Amino acid sequence: MSQKQMSPQEQIKQDIAGAQSQLRTLVEKVKLSSARDRFSSLDNEINNLPMRIQKTRDRKYAFNRILESQAKSFQQQWLTKRGAIQNQLTVESNALQNQLRPLENRVNALSLGSSSATIVSGIKNELSSFDQKVTAAERSVTEMFDDLGSEVNKVKSQLTQIEKTLELSESASFGFLPTESVVRAVKATWTRDEKEDKEDPEGYLFLTDQRLIFELRDEVATKKVLFFTTERKKVQELQFEVPVFSISSVKATKQGMLKNEDWLELELEPDAFARSAKLHLDGQNCNEWQALINQVKSRELDADRAFAVDEAAVEKARSAPVVCPSCGGTITRPVLRGMDTITCDFCGRVIKL
Repeated sequence: MSQKQMSPQEQIKQDIAGAQSQLRTLVEKVKLSSARDRFSSLDNEINNLPMRIQKTRDRKYAFNRILESQAKSFQQQWLTKRGAIQNQLTVESNALQNQLRPLENRVNALSLGSSSATIVSGIKNELSSFDQKVTAAERSVTEMFDDLGSEVNKVKSQLTQIEKTLELSESASFGFLPTESVVRAVKATWTRDEKEDKEDPEGYLFLTDQRLIFELRDEVATKKVLFFTTERKKVQELQFEVPVFSISSVKATKQGMLKNEDWLELELEPDAFARSAKLHLDGQNCNEWQALINQVKSRELDADRAFAVDEAAVEKARSAPVVCPSCGGTITRPVLRGMDTITCDFCGRVIKL
């Protein structure tokens, strides 16, 4: 059945309702609320950055020392821009509201009996043109702070990643050494052979300034009925740890059909838990991880510290005995900064550092 065609009067009535709806939208839009909201949001973000950064320092995050100077630079830039942007918002909004009033009066004067289709159509076209004018005015204001906003967003993204790393570190089942600083954490799967399968442990990979650590965090089946899992329990436990200097090489690869899977392939020294390890990273770039591991290994990352390493702890590790005082056996286990004791592999003596 064909749709009933509207009469000319019904069409005019619908077009008048459309024009009134367009007007209501414009009455709000000329306040430039969207630009004001973005301005207010950026204002709050810039003001809150120093406190947010300080909280990460209080939680012992040691790196990205540029964060404090970036936050200070943002505040200085904002101080020079803020007043001009506020003034421009007021000027543009007032001008637009004044320009809209004659058009608003003409829309309010539209009526079914006295307005022709041509008049209503013309007013609707004017409303559409005015809408474009408002959009352009709004854009001219936001362009005054878009570049700064983009830079602030980059730092916010870094802080979000740092905060997530700290959250994961603070909930870890294992302990960090007293002077050890966490660099990054990522969700990952440790493939114990060349292929990833459902039996491979899923958890989180942690990089500190001394170690690479993988912790299982997963749900495992505790009860099955007819091959179906009916009960599960959460398991969280350390799977492996290796001193960064025991990583002889690290290779970042993009895998999968679309080359969108991030993988790390590690070759390890003979004293490590294995000769190699392969991990599938979830949500972070493998090339960034490769760079970070290499920067830790070369000590390049130490130049990016916001506070210095405890030199007494460094000296204690450097002065650790190389032979056991009891049996004379060679101490093979690595001594890391922050360790208080080491154990002889030959006689089992615990040697205090």
